[in-house]
Amino acid sequence: MHPDETAQHETPSPVQSTRQWLIEVAQREISERGLAGVSLRSIAARAEVDPSLVRHYFGSKQTLLEHALNISLDLDDLVAEALRGTPAKVGRRTVKLVLGLCDDPRTAARTLVNFSVPLGDPEYARPDTACLRPVFQRIAERVAPDRHDLRAALVTAQVTALVMGRYLVHDPVLAAAAPQDLVRVVGRAVQEQLTGPLPDDGSAGDGTAAGEEAAAPKAAGPVAAH
Repeated sequence: MHPDETAQHETPSPVQSTRQWLIEVAQREISERGLAGVSLRSIAARAEVDPSLVRHYFGSKQTLLEHALNISLDLDDLVAEALRGTPAKVGRRTVKLVLGLCDDPRTAARTLVNFSVPLGDPEYARPDTACLRPVFQRIAERVAPDRHDLRAALVTAQVTALVMGRYLVHDPVLAAAAPQDLVRVVGRAVQEQLTGPLPDDGSAGDGTAAGEEAAAPKAAGPVAAH
């Protein structure tokens, strides 16, 4: 749902408590509107309940936001899922994992908050889960040949761009793309960032490889006047 659209009609799971349902609705609101754009009324409207019910469970907007931002993700399980298989396809599995978290109604809200809050409200970000960076860090430490921190940062940037475009900015092309196509294309880039060769530390700052200047043809000498 685009942030400017009216509240989407959503219904809780039959086994879900009203309190937990309101937390998940708040997470969806935060991921789409940002913390400043969320109110008890907007959450109540999206959940299709009276605002007094939201106040009954949480008392204030601040209390509800604190619960919504207390995101619980099992990092061990996520890392294990990405590493399950050959290292040659860890890039695809990583992208498939992220898309699955964003598409599954059970994990979508907290996953999108995990990506959106650090970008819009960094003071509320939780460094232990923000943008799934710790997951990518641990994957890099297992499969990457070197420079684990840099590789994890590159993967984080790549995956964050995908999540932002497809789920938060709602780019029409990315939103309409088949998941398997995104897994194949973006997974190839993530694979390269995790296991492919990186430029040597001695590379020139302008992107020219060290030694390239020496290999280039020398300029011709003065042309003799006729």
